[in-house]
Order: sequence, then C-alpha cells, then structure tokens
Amino acid sequence: MLDLVIRGARICDGSGTPAQIGDVGVREGRIAEIGTIGERGEREVDAGGLVCSPGFIDLHTHYDCQLFWDGEATPSPWHGVTTVVMGNCGLTLAPCRPEHRETLLRLLAFVEGMPLETLRAAIPWGWRTFPEYLDVLDARGIAVNVGTFVGHSAVRVEVLGAAAVERTATEAECEAMAALVREAMHAGALGWSTSLSPTHFFADDGKPAPSRLADETELLALARALRDFDRGVIEVAPRSAIGGADEKVAEQHVFATLARASGKTVSWAPLFESPYHPGATDRCLADAEAYQREGVMVLPQVGCRPLELRFDFVRPGFGLENNPFWRPVLAEPLEARRRRFADPDFRRSLADAARGFVAYLAPGWDRLVLRIPASEATRGLQDLSVSEIAGARGIAPVDAFCDTVLADGLAGQWGALVMNMDEAKVERLLRHPAAVVALSDAGAHLDTLCDQGFTTYLLGHWVRTRGRLGLEEAVRLLTAVPAQRYGLRNRGRIASGYAGDLVLFDPERIATRPTEVVRDLPEGQSRLLQGAVGVEWVFVAGTPVVAAGTPTGERPGRVLRGGI
Repeated sequence: MLDLVIRGARICDGSGTPAQIGDVGVREGRIAEIGTIGERGEREVDAGGLVCSPGFIDLHTHYDCQLFWDGEATPSPWHGVTTVVMGNCGLTLAPCRPEHRETLLRLLAFVEGMPLETLRAAIPWGWRTFPEYLDVLDARGIAVNVGTFVGHSAVRVEVLGAAAVERTATEAECEAMAALVREAMHAGALGWSTSLSPTHFFADDGKPAPSRLADETELLALARALRDFDRGVIEVAPRSAIGGADEKVAEQHVFATLARASGKTVSWAPLFESPYHPGATDRCLADAEAYQREGVMVLPQVGCRPLELRFDFVRPGFGLENNPFWRPVLAEPLEARRRRFADPDFRRSLADAARGFVAYLAPGWDRLVLRIPASEATRGLQDLSVSEIAGARGIAPVDAFCDTVLADGLAGQWGALVMNMDEAKVERLLRHPAAVVALSDAGAHLDTLCDQGFTTYLLGHWVRTRGRLGLEEAVRLLTAVPAQRYGLRNRGRIASGYAGDLVLFDPERIATRPTEVVRDLPEGQSRLLQGAVGVEWVFVAGTPVVAAGTPTGERPGRVLRGGI
C-alpha cells in the first residue's frame, strides 16, 4: 500500500514543462507513482483545483540557532518550503570550543540580528566539532530538511582564537582551517561559507567578523579543500553587495578564482537592483553568465521582493545604532530622543539629509512607509509613505515624518524600501539563467527584515497578480533550479524515486500575509513573522507538516548530509 496518494492535482513537476492533471503516490518517503493511480493510500488527499509541486527550496537561511527552540522552522513550511540551507555568510555554531561560545553568539547577534538574550538561553551546546553539531541537530527532530555550510568565521576562531579578529593567518593555520573544512565535508556539510562584507562586525566593539581578515592565500587554501570531493559549494557575502558595476565585476573575478581552485560553485549574495548603481546588475549577470559558459560556476543569488528593512526609534533595528547620523540620537535616553524629533534644528538637519538618502534611511520620502502604527492617532496612516502623509496634511515631508514618530511615542514601526523597487529590472534578475532565486534570510534579522515568504510572493505577485512569470517556470525556479545548483540530489522534481517533499497550493489564492510582530522567542523577545494564504498541504518525506492549511507539529525532516 502507498503511504500517501494525492489525487486529481495539477502537477507541476519542477521541469518547467506544462502541468498535467494526475495523481502522485508516495511510499517510504519517496515518490513511487505518478499518473492515474488505482491503488489506495493510507492517506488520501483530494487535490482538485490545487497545484501539486515539489517542495520549495530556500538556499539562504540562518536557522542555525532557531532550530534549537523551534524545530518546525516557522514560518518556512507555511510557505511551502521543505528544504532549507543554513550556515550562510561564514556564521555557524560549529566548530566551537567552550571558551569561544560567547564569541560566536555575539557574531550571530550583531551580524544576523538575533537577540543575544535568546541565544544565550536557548542554545544547548552539546557539541564541539562540526560532525558532533550535525548529530545533535539530527537527534532533536526538525520539520524540514536541512543542508548546512561550515562557517569560515567559526573555523577561524577555532584555529586562531582571539587573533581571528586581529590578523591574517599563517600557512600552518590555513592548513589547519582547511583540515576542519575537509572534516565538515566528510560529515556532510554542503560546503563552506564566508563573509567579506564591511557591514559584518561586532557592533559593540567594532571588530570585524573573523572571515573579513582572510587574505587571498587563506581563501584559496579553503577553496582547494573542496577539490577532492565530488560535491560542494562555497557561499560568499561579498564586499560589494551594494556597490557599482566595476566593483561587482572585479569581485566576481575573485569568486571565479575560488571556483577554479575548488572546481566547485561559488554562490554569492545578495545581488539587488539598486537605484544608485544603474546597470550594475546587468553587467554583473552578463559577467557571471560568461564565467558559467566557461565552466566556472559563479552564481549570484537574487531576490523577488523589494528589500524592505524595518525599524522603530525605541528598540531600533536596521543597523541604526551604527548609522553616523542616528548613533548619537539613539545613545540618548528615550525622553531626549522625543525632544530631538520636536526640535526645529533637528528637523532642518533631517531635511538637509533628504537631498540624498533621506534621513539616512531610504532613497526617498516615498520609500519610507509606516508599517505598524503604535497609537490610535496614527492607525489610519498604516502602509502610507511619508510623502503620502505629507501630501494629505499639506506639510513638509520632514514634519510629517517627525510628527508621526512623536504621535506614536517613537514606537511605530517604519519600513524603508531600499532596493529591488524597479519591477522591470527585478523581472530581468528573476529570468536570468545565470542567477538563482533565494535570499529569504529566514532565522536572521528578526526585528528588521522579513522575507521568509518569498516563495508565496513569487507565486502570488509575479505569477497570479502581475502575470510576468508562468506557473510552471516559477515552480521550476523554486525547486529544480536550486536543487541542481547546490547539488541537492533527488529533490526539486516530481519524479519516481525522488523525495516525497510536495506542496499543494491554490494558484488563485496563494499569497504572503502582511508582516506582523510576535513575541514568541525564548526570554520573551520579539520577531517579525509572515503567514501564507493558499498553501493547503506541505509534505516532507510524505508526512504532512501543513495539513488543510494548518501546521501539524510533525518533524519528519533531517539533515541532508552531502545534499542527500
């Protein structure tokens, strides 16, 4: 008997070919039959009117910590995600000596926006080595499948200790780090990740993330550590993520050097469409495509949503504490901050700043939006931009902004729409064969960024609402393409013998719910969260983790060692 039979679905198999009406049967966690199935299943699901697709794959998450207090990886399965890749940007919890635990937690807190109180209280620390970490993670039970990188910063701290944030490595230290990468690969790591980004540092003392101290010799030593494996990916947070075309092209040359040294894919993120660097993304993608034609796999990660960063002026995220304009303001007591917003001189300084990056927050007053009002006085302004508020009141934008902040007691949550706002250009990113759709950052930037629902946004906005992508092509971008690019074997397709990771969704309803703030983290900390509409069933290895639109609490996922 089959364990699961899905009947009468519109099957999008991940290949991009036209969908067909039919049944899908799963036995022992694998797809066993496709077509017209006469045999009964232990579980039968009527999928009339629903699309059946492979489970979606999210290549860029930071669930490394969250899985220890939330094995269901919320909200990713709600959005049809059945496989996540974590350990990105050089930041992992292993390897780690006991004396280095606080260093790694502070890195994750300050680089990836995770509350330090939560991390200190909720990480169980039952490992030292990367293989031990995978064993502990597997034993806890997880709802989705997890592939993970070993992080360069963690490896660097393990070998260099306190010097990891002070100097380059010696030849012997480079070899010791390469040995740790090989150990992680033998245990099942997907590869290794690093960060070169100037925005990645310890916010409290300004020291750089350890990986930023690596020179080319060190990076090449780690790249060559992958050469003897038949799989592997190097993931990079680059120096020039928001730079111009010349910077991006130059840095992709470095990535190509790593790809040649390793014989593997070098995937980097993010590649956003920026209003400040017109044409940069086109040049960058053309450059990546040329490398790929030569067999040098340099792979940019692109997003399908506008990049929106959230903040308030009580407990600001968004890196405002490191912003030269806002740092002195936020160092003051709350009452002093209130006086600032009422001060005409302060408002004039904000107006002066509006000639460029307005208020040092967004590209224009029209890109600064009140997302979650904190008072009845501002309730009617939800989702209006500063420009819209100012126009309705007949006042200057800077006054509309400061008045609204004050009316909310500084607690209203604002959204800065920073990049990926030109949809014609974003569409080119999504369609470009040299790129891969990713960039949810799920598990990170908990009070600042919320893109966990990029899969439902792609299907709801780009397919149904805008009609710019076909359904089959969008499904392919979320399934077969990332599986192939990262070497996730027997995933991303509805085919015999492939994993029974499946999604049933209503193509007429699928969408991402508005972002909300919830206080569900250990130690009472809050996070941003997105729900989904129209995702009816989600199966991992044939077991439902979402049934009739409701999470089940089941944890059938596992660590994908080596992508299997």
